[in-house]
Amino acid sequence: MTPTLKDLLPPDQQPLTVQSHEVVLEAINRLRAHDYNQLPVVDDQGRCRGEVVTYDTILQAVLAFESMPSQLRVKDAIKRVQVYNAEDDLLTTLDTIQRNDFALIVGEDEKLTGIVTTADTTAFFHKYAGDLMVIEGVEESVKDAIETLYGGLQSQELTDAIEAVTDRASDTRKKLPSAIKAYLTKMDLATTVGDDSEALTIAESKLNLPKAGKPFDRLTFDEYTEILLRHPNTPKVGDTDGVRAIRKLLNAVRDTRNKLAHFRGDVSIGERENIKFADQWLERHQPARSEVVATIIAAEPVADSAEPAAQLTIDEIIANPSFEVSEAEDSTPKGKYGALSQFLASQPSSAQTCIVSFAEIENLLGGKLPDSAYEYRAWWANDSSKPQAAAWSGEGWRAAAVDMSERSLTFVRTSDRANQFMEFFHQLIMRLKLEDGFPLSNIAPKGANWQALAFLPWSARTQSASIFATFTRDRQLRVELYLDSGNDEQNKKRFDELYIRKGQIESIVGEPLHWERRDRSRACRIALYTKAQIGEASESSSLLDWAAQKVIALHRAFAPEFPAKQYK
Repeated sequence: MTPTLKDLLPPDQQPLTVQSHEVVLEAINRLRAHDYNQLPVVDDQGRCRGEVVTYDTILQAVLAFESMPSQLRVKDAIKRVQVYNAEDDLLTTLDTIQRNDFALIVGEDEKLTGIVTTADTTAFFHKYAGDLMVIEGVEESVKDAIETLYGGLQSQELTDAIEAVTDRASDTRKKLPSAIKAYLTKMDLATTVGDDSEALTIAESKLNLPKAGKPFDRLTFDEYTEILLRHPNTPKVGDTDGVRAIRKLLNAVRDTRNKLAHFRGDVSIGERENIKFADQWLERHQPARSEVVATIIAAEPVADSAEPAAQLTIDEIIANPSFEVSEAEDSTPKGKYGALSQFLASQPSSAQTCIVSFAEIENLLGGKLPDSAYEYRAWWANDSSKPQAAAWSGEGWRAAAVDMSERSLTFVRTSDRANQFMEFFHQLIMRLKLEDGFPLSNIAPKGANWQALAFLPWSARTQSASIFATFTRDRQLRVELYLDSGNDEQNKKRFDELYIRKGQIESIVGEPLHWERRDRSRACRIALYTKAQIGEASESSSLLDWAAQKVIALHRAFAPEFPAKQYK
């Protein structure tokens, strides 16, 4: 059920009107006094037939008649507009409201009952979005508590809980053994069929019972609730041992969510206060922040390192930067949150956590965070479709232990992205091994967003031109010949020599190349690009095909330019 215009009408609205015989100057004074942009025109009985006067229509009349507003009547400056009933769907009238900045609401007696303006629609959807953000914050709090209580998202305990909660056929499975046994006994088949478990397996297969289990991020709100409440250490209300009160609270949040999702009327004041209370109560009763971070770190595999794990603040990073980003990836992150991406990318690999305040992030970005970041926990959700979350998830981090009262959070390094890079580059290397004569490097993937694939001899045994594959920060996959002898002048000279042969080289590759001299940097590159984002399984195979083909093409084109015998 979609909202109607009635849902947007301000309570006790008394529309300001004007009559056609009044002087235009009086209409202007009335508009200015109330800061309105339009006045409905009504007759002496208060009936409205879809006529209005606006600043635009007044200006048109003044120019057309070359008369002053004091000399014109409202009837000289009106226009006709469509009128609506209060029960008409809002979504069907939005175009009209946007075009005219208002919609006139009239009753069956043609009496004007109200006006809905663009300001009213903005206020309605602002309130609607705010309610959804609060509810999303409740869900994020529930998910964070689950992750901590169950020892991480990969724990067997959580897997078992998900299977138990999502097993829609559990009642059928419980009844099947006794039903099969009774049937076999009645048919005098118990001794000939064999073990009842065999019959049970056959029966389940024939019934095609749905399997239990779901990915954690695909669970419903009810399923998150039940998984949280079945843990013995779930937060309790007061001195009670049960979870009845929390279930009642969360079920009320769910009902409000469904009401919003299906446009089942406006949310009442009581419902709105209830979801806010739930959000704040769960925020206050989250497991200790240190426990949250410790749980997440324990659940994430950490790469071997001689350095001890570090916990760094923004000030420490700025004071003692440790940039471990390869020059193979030097693209500056773009967008409003690019500086946050760059900051997280600059942290040493030994740093598994990074504690920051909202104010420190604002200092890093050079501007204020949106008000939503301070009002709604859901703003910090690890949803990479949102630009702020993409800024940290794109660098292999996630937001954890968000403390809205202290206005701080902890970023925790996640292994997911590193594992995806390792798997992609491993598969690419396997394909390149099949190519005869390709000088594949012996450098194993380490979870970085770039991989050195081959080296072509240059001016000395210790200097080479490198072939890299890199996932850039602006969501592209790049394969490139990377020129860096350690000497800026030598790099630029070699680049210019190759550029003279641009046409011949590109004809071997089979397509135009990006020739990036990079005069402000030491190294140069010659590259090919395609749109790509690590982790998109649907594109993985075609992306590997593209990368392997382009790497081989680059090697075929540039290997003659760097003959090994020349440098022996």
